[in-house]
Amino acid sequence: MGVQSTESVEEFNQSRLFNLSGDVLEVMITKVPTVDLIPASRVSREWYLAVHSSLRHHPRRLPWLLLYNYLPPNILRYSVHAFDPASRTWLSIKLRRSSCAPLNHVPARLLSGSSGDRLHALSNSNMAISEDPFGARWHMNLEPPKVWRQDAVLAVVGRWVVITGGCLIPLYGEEELRSVEVYDKSTSTWQMAESMPVQFDGSTSATSLSVAASDENLYVMERKTGVVSWFDPKHRNWGPTCQLKSCNDVSSWSVAVGCAKKLLVVGVGAMQELKLSVRIWEVDREHLQVEDGKSEEMPTEMVNQLFPDNVEDDATWHGWSVEVCGTEYGGYVYNPSAMRNGAVFYELEDDDEGNIVRRWEWVPLPETVGDNLMGRIEVGCSKVGLSDLSGLSL
Repeated sequence: MGVQSTESVEEFNQSRLFNLSGDVLEVMITKVPTVDLIPASRVSREWYLAVHSSLRHHPRRLPWLLLYNYLPPNILRYSVHAFDPASRTWLSIKLRRSSCAPLNHVPARLLSGSSGDRLHALSNSNMAISEDPFGARWHMNLEPPKVWRQDAVLAVVGRWVVITGGCLIPLYGEEELRSVEVYDKSTSTWQMAESMPVQFDGSTSATSLSVAASDENLYVMERKTGVVSWFDPKHRNWGPTCQLKSCNDVSSWSVAVGCAKKLLVVGVGAMQELKLSVRIWEVDREHLQVEDGKSEEMPTEMVNQLFPDNVEDDATWHGWSVEVCGTEYGGYVYNPSAMRNGAVFYELEDDDEGNIVRRWEWVPLPETVGDNLMGRIEVGCSKVGLSDLSGLSL
């Protein structure tokens, strides 16, 4: 047998790698980080088919955590950092300058969306909404709403864009502060809708409300009182308005969609033995009632990481705040006053029995985020697919 050259040995090894049997290759691909599936799918036709077959049989449904880090003095520029729960790794996304500022002199801000949180830019003459989670591609030149607002709630619900609250000056009395407009993307038109329930008087700004979106409804919750309601953009009307009373010692509320047509409500406060606690409740989406016995407490060590300044003998102080962003498969809980501490990832159970949360996991922020104390961090989450990752500079 003749001696083979180094090049021949490498070609032989590569051919063996490329010609792995379909089942073996597909199993191997389940271990590959999502971001690496793009180059893997370009190896050969067999690998392309294996990648897409693997995603079809083993879909990666858990949402990514998204951080948009704004550094002064240029409010039009931001960096994007994304956490992939499948590989437990952070990615830094490099964007073109035009993506960071799709509208001249208008900063991009985050909105809730039924298909994932998205960036948007809004002026009195134009509106733009990103097509992907990172703000690399945009729907441009959309008509702005009829009523100019500051600090309004803006969300994408199915084919509709909903904007409510946040008016700077009431034009026609107090009702203007609660006015609602709905944009139908199929007809490119805005229509006025039923105003927000009167229970939200005095708390119509985005900073006072926690919101979540499904394909059918927008869910709005007052952070301090626990008042919650839903809005149907198709019929442009509001559903029941309730005040959650599962726990009187909650100092801050937040809402996210859950699995099996349920809502998740997260609260923080001195709820048990005057000890700081973070708890999740499961709520019926239609009637907005807490499901009997469906609540779960975050592990104490993770609560202490979210709130490192918590002192046990001062547990009656009601100054804590908590926020959640998530999908029907999982999400992230964080302390908006100290986002740089990190976040808690949760994966939801997919059945009606047992616990709400399958597992909790601590997610530290990358060291490059939050170096500038004058900067601002906006937080969101979204499912991320191959189409979202293709073409990005990582």
